[in-house]
Amino acid sequence: MNDQFLQNKLQQRIAENASRSLRLVKDKVDFCSNDYLGIATNRLTPLPDTYKHGSGGSRLLAGNYNLIEETEKFIAEFHDAEAGLIFNSGYDANIALLGCVPQRSDIIIYDKLSHASIRDGIRLSFAQSFSFIHNDLTDLAKKLSSSRKVRKANLFVVTESVFSMDGDTAPLEQISELCEKYHAFLIVD
Repeated sequence: MNDQFLQNKLQQRIAENASRSLRLVKDKVDFCSNDYLGIATNRLTPLPDTYKHGSGGSRLLAGNYNLIEETEKFIAEFHDAEAGLIFNSGYDANIALLGCVPQRSDIIIYDKLSHASIRDGIRLSFAQSFSFIHNDLTDLAKKLSSSRKVRKANLFVVTESVFSMDGDTAPLEQISELCEKYHAFLIVD
């Protein structure tokens, strides 16, 4: 599957000076978070730097720590992935991924019983979206086929591994096979 569109979008953000990255800040006074007393950064306690009491602000601005980056690296190595990224919650992960990766010209096909966080992320993407009948492979194939005929947009299929409201599971192997057949990207919560 060609994911060049992601690299193009990243290069565009870099060219527009709109790319942001996490960094570790040491030996600086913190004027951008709510950690006024230095409790989160242990200025008042003799604990080693790896033990934090929380963040006084967003991770991008003031809340990044060595331990978080080490954990992300461990997760990436465990899954044999290029990188790992920890979010505050599943809701934040769904909003971030679905709100940023699919673009206005793309199509998202999602399971009708997908969690509200998935639907919120889809809305933020401005991509065209369609639901398929819960765990119905025939309906999914029909939607993929008709979407592929419409235009050469990126297709995304979004589902959950375990549906939190009902407790049932998605037929991920068969969904993955359909995604390969119709050249769609699969996103599993």
